[in-house]
Amino acid sequence: MAISLAAMKVWACLLAGLIAGSTTLCAVAGDEHDRGTYNNKMALLGFLLESAQQRAGRDVQTLCLLMSISNDVTEQYVETNPEDVQIKQRLMAMRQDLRACLANQADAHAWADS
Repeated sequence: MAISLAAMKVWACLLAGLIAGSTTLCAVAGDEHDRGTYNNKMALLGFLLESAQQRAGRDVQTLCLLMSISNDVTEQYVETNPEDVQIKQRLMAMRQDLRACLANQADAHAWADS
């Protein structure tokens, strides 16, 4: 099952946003250990997302799964650090990206079933 060029561009933009957001320096003080741990997890997930994105033509499920894990990691960080406005904003964007990924995955399955 192949993904269209437009869908690949969407995936590339989503991935670029996630990676750029995960490498942003902390503007809010907060607990440095928690933020460092969060940044390390997101850097690893960013690498995995990049790999999945490169294979997205046949691996959309993995891409959505990794986006979901990134979302969960960010939600856990926000729960323990509710004062970090930057990450709260990132979480809102990540939720939108995950919804788009899942919708695209559903469209791909509908296309394959037809």
